[in-house]
Amino acid sequence: MFTDELQPCEQWMYASRDTIVAEFNLACQEWKRTLVGTIHNIGMLVSLPILGYISDRWGRKRALILSCTLVGAIGSLKAFSISYEMYVIVEFLETVAGASAFPAAYILTIELLGQDKRVLTTAFLGIMLVIGGLSFALLAKTFNYWRTFILVVYPPSLLFLFYIYLLPESIRWLLSKGRKDEAVEIIMKAAKMNNVTLTEETMKQLTEEKTKPVDQKKSTEEESGLWMQVLKSPIIMTRLAICSWWWITCTFVFYGLAINSVSLAGDKYTNYMLVVSVEVIAVVTNALVLDRIGRKKTLLSAYTVCGFSCIVITFVPKSLSWLTTLLYLVGKIAITQAFSGIYMYTSELFPTHARHSLLGFCSMVGRVGSIVAPQMPLLAIYVEWLPSVLFGGAALVAGALMLTTPETLHTRLPDTIREAEQIARQKLPSHDIPMNTTNAA
Repeated sequence: MFTDELQPCEQWMYASRDTIVAEFNLACQEWKRTLVGTIHNIGMLVSLPILGYISDRWGRKRALILSCTLVGAIGSLKAFSISYEMYVIVEFLETVAGASAFPAAYILTIELLGQDKRVLTTAFLGIMLVIGGLSFALLAKTFNYWRTFILVVYPPSLLFLFYIYLLPESIRWLLSKGRKDEAVEIIMKAAKMNNVTLTEETMKQLTEEKTKPVDQKKSTEEESGLWMQVLKSPIIMTRLAICSWWWITCTFVFYGLAINSVSLAGDKYTNYMLVVSVEVIAVVTNALVLDRIGRKKTLLSAYTVCGFSCIVITFVPKSLSWLTTLLYLVGKIAITQAFSGIYMYTSELFPTHARHSLLGFCSMVGRVGSIVAPQMPLLAIYVEWLPSVLFGGAALVAGALMLTTPETLHTRLPDTIREAEQIARQKLPSHDIPMNTTNAA
């Protein structure tokens, strides 16, 4: 029987019971939902310096395998969460364990390959990230129940344990630690697999020339300590501060646009896949231009285009939703191009002994941006246009700072802090270990 009396609300009605929001009863608690993303990025902030130290101290290979296997084990525990609080705690621990997997993989790859392969390597890893993002969205759409989805996504990471037998250590890292014999063994195996004969000049360079920088490092950098050397170098300190702002901007804008993509008109899964798919354009563009016009011009253009695209969005009438989506995608392509390129550019500005630690430091500071990014939808409720202006303003400042650093095109990776400083004054000679490309008999 119907009456005119108001009845108190006893429970929330959910469109689906398959989500964390429904199971943990988070309706009208937007802050709890966005807090998950913030906690995730705080975990990244904690993880990066720890795994960076492990990578520089005990090797890229160990850091990568440790990170990937731990994230598979800890991440799977989220499927058994009995409360919101437990879920958030496990989310934090999983991120601490696994946030440094990509930086470790990236540095290992560029140190294994030659100078002329850096751009191609960055492009390849970027495309793998796109494939991962698309797979993530498709799996989320296929496995709607969040516990099932987690048990599908995380356990495969445990397969990285087999990389103990499959993956070589960074040759450059081994040489920087004086482990010459292990480096030579890896190079000999690579030469045999590629049917290439190593020249006498190559072997001499491996056995003699590469031992000298190690002795120099022992008497200087290791003696005084890595961070003391960094603090004593105004060039490196300034570069570190500038790189940190680039990373803050990249994480803030990149994740901010990704999070806001679900608020666009249409299916949220389709929108997310569209935003991820356009990243291929950025990756391919970088592959075509980074080695032609240089790192600085490419990244300056990317930050500038992203900045103006985000700011212009605020002036587009609501009736022109297609134009808003177009500008949104242009901004996403541009910031992806900057994010992809900044990994390589930052790595090229710092020396081998400190490369992962300083890259990790920049990425750690950059997590300030990704910690703030999940709060942008909340901010948009009160001031709708402000998030886009913040995205655009940060990108334009980052572009301006790009004018203050040296170009690294056609330079080899610096091994010492002194060599890293000299990039600002003169280009280091670009050379790799020479090989005789004649087929072995």
